[in-house]
Amino acid sequence: MSEDIIHFTESRAYPTIGVILLGGISDKIKRIPRHTSAGFSYTGLGKDIWVDTRVMVNRGNPFGDLNGEEVQYSETGRSPFVILNHYREKIFHNLGIRGNAALSFTSRNVGILSGSSDAGAAAMGSCISDMAGGIDDMVAFENELRSISESVGRSIHGGLTVTWADGKTARTERLLGPEAFKDYVIIGCSFNVQRKPSDRIHENVVNSPEYPRRIEKTARKARELVRLSEERDIKGIFDLSHQDTSEYHELNESVGVKVITHEMRKLMDMVDADRKETWMSYIVTGGSNVFIITEKKNLKEIADRYKSHCDSQSLLTVADGAKAIFRS
Repeated sequence: MSEDIIHFTESRAYPTIGVILLGGISDKIKRIPRHTSAGFSYTGLGKDIWVDTRVMVNRGNPFGDLNGEEVQYSETGRSPFVILNHYREKIFHNLGIRGNAALSFTSRNVGILSGSSDAGAAAMGSCISDMAGGIDDMVAFENELRSISESVGRSIHGGLTVTWADGKTARTERLLGPEAFKDYVIIGCSFNVQRKPSDRIHENVVNSPEYPRRIEKTARKARELVRLSEERDIKGIFDLSHQDTSEYHELNESVGVKVITHEMRKLMDMVDADRKETWMSYIVTGGSNVFIITEKKNLKEIADRYKSHCDSQSLLTVADGAKAIFRS
C-alpha cells in the first residue's frame, strides 16, 4: 500500500437485472425514475460476478480509476467526486483526519453481463457510509447516488426490490432476499452485438403517446409484485417480468429504439414455445442478453437446449446487497 494512503474502505456490490423495466428519467444529472420499476441483484453460481470499489483518504490530489482507466476529477455533473466531496467533512470528522487530504477511488468489475453501474454506485455508497460512520437519511443518500446510476437502489439492498418513483421522488424497498430464489437459476444468454446506450432509451420512450399508460401500468405491476412476493410465488414473479419484457420492448420499438436483434428474437420465440411444456421465463433489458429463468432441477436440460443459439452462457443466481468487505 502506498504511504500516501491514510485510510480506505473496500466494498462489494452486485449488478442488477430489471423485472419491471425502467424507461424514462427526470433529467441527465439527478436521474430520478419517471415511473415505478423493480429488479434484482445477481452474481454467478460460483459467486464470481461483482464490483469491488475502494474509497481512500490520501495525501496529495484526488484520483479515480475504473477498470484500469483514469477517471478525470470533476466537481460537476455525474462525477463520483461530487458525492465524495459532499461527504468529505463527515468522513474526515468520523475518522479523526485533520489537515490536507483528498478522497479518491478505484473500482473494478468482474464478470458482469449487464447492470454494472448500479453495482459501482452501490459499492461507492457502501464505502462512504462505512467511512462516515453511517448515513442518517438512506432514501436521500440513495437519490444522491442515482446521479451515477438511476437503479442503484436495487444493488444497495440486494435480492428482489421495487423502486417506487414518480419523477420527483424515488425510494427502493426490498421484497425478498436471495434465499427465496434458491431453487431457480438464471441463464444469461449473451450475443456479440453492441448494446443500445441506456440514455437513448430514456430519452426516446417518453415521446410515445402510450407512455402515460406505461406509468400507470408499472404502478399496478409493482403492487402485484408485492403480493406475489408476500406469497413467495417465484414463478408468478418471473411470469410478470416475462410479460413486462414484451410490453417494454414494444413501446421502445414504437419510438424507433430496437434492442432485440433477429438472433435474440429467435431464442425468445423458442422459449415462448417451449415454456408450454416446461416452465421457464425470460427477461430482456436494454443490453445484448436474453436472461432465461428456470428451475434448478431443469437447468442442464434448458442450458443445453439453447447453448448453440447464443454466443455464450453464464449461470446466475440472485445476490445480496452491497457491503464493506475490507478496511484499513
